[in-house]
Amino acid sequence: MAMANPCCRPSSPLCRLVRCSLAPARRSANYPPSSWDYDSLLQSLNNIGHDRVGDPWNFDKLKAGVRERLVRASRGDDQTAKLRLVDTMQRLGVAYHFDNDIAGILTSVYGSKPPRCSWDDDGDVASAALRFRLLRKNGFAVSLTGNFLKPELQSDDAEGLLLYEASYLSFRDEETLDEARKFCANGLKELLPSMEPHLRCSVVHALDLPLHWRSPRLEARWFIDQYARDASNSDQLLLQFVMMDFESVQTVHQQELVRLLRWRKETGLGEKFGFERDRLMECFHCANGIVWEPNHGPCREMLAKLTSLLLNLDDVYDVYGTLDELILFTDTIGRWEEYPMEILPEYM
Repeated sequence: MAMANPCCRPSSPLCRLVRCSLAPARRSANYPPSSWDYDSLLQSLNNIGHDRVGDPWNFDKLKAGVRERLVRASRGDDQTAKLRLVDTMQRLGVAYHFDNDIAGILTSVYGSKPPRCSWDDDGDVASAALRFRLLRKNGFAVSLTGNFLKPELQSDDAEGLLLYEASYLSFRDEETLDEARKFCANGLKELLPSMEPHLRCSVVHALDLPLHWRSPRLEARWFIDQYARDASNSDQLLLQFVMMDFESVQTVHQQELVRLLRWRKETGLGEKFGFERDRLMECFHCANGIVWEPNHGPCREMLAKLTSLLLNLDDVYDVYGTLDELILFTDTIGRWEEYPMEILPEYM
């Protein structure tokens, strides 16, 4: 009597087409194991106390003080000062507390001047570049016009830095901004030796990777230290609030990471998929770069899980699965049945 193929049921029409080997040859990409010790990491994260967030009453008091500064700035006539405050709060990672206040400031700035940010309208290149970057970043239809390739621009490191950062928000057909980016980069590199240390640190940081390309939370962590070092221009009340908020958000992210690590251990993915890339931590960091605000935790966790499972699926197709198994697997996924009629291998 002929034995039934163990990879599919006789009733499946695919049985006439697919012949699975009884002992399929498996490939291996020899992926290195994760550099993270999940057990030690879980123990470390579980031992983090909730008291690190600080006194809620003090936090609310500081938050009210920061909002008062925003309201006061919104009533003033100095648009550049308004934009600098908004930019500082966004880079420090606390702007999400004041979305309505900031939206009101940006809307008033957008409506008070033409949508074309220019040297003539804003008074100087730095103000025009800052207005353009903040408005375009926050969804307003603006453009940046003017002759920015002037020799005197290279002698002003602050203007060059702001224009350099703004140029990374250019659209495909804005060639002037592409030229300004190269022009400013060359000028900033030439001026580096003569800059004061604090500004030099900011310029080196920007030339290494522009603000628009950076991960928000990593950038916030760096900018908090940079802001604190500038004692003559930093607002101590804002700095206290930022430090408390950063620890609060960090605690939320750590709690999410604990749930993700437990999910991986409970599902046994590491044992079932010994051939796959274990990149759960990297997937969580990627999700955190897409959406980091504390109130979006479920979205962040789901993104991390999906990305991790997609990596597993990619390894099944690219490395581990045989052609016969993958034909069955692809057909099963295409039908999206809860109980497929094919008998798939255990690891699938």
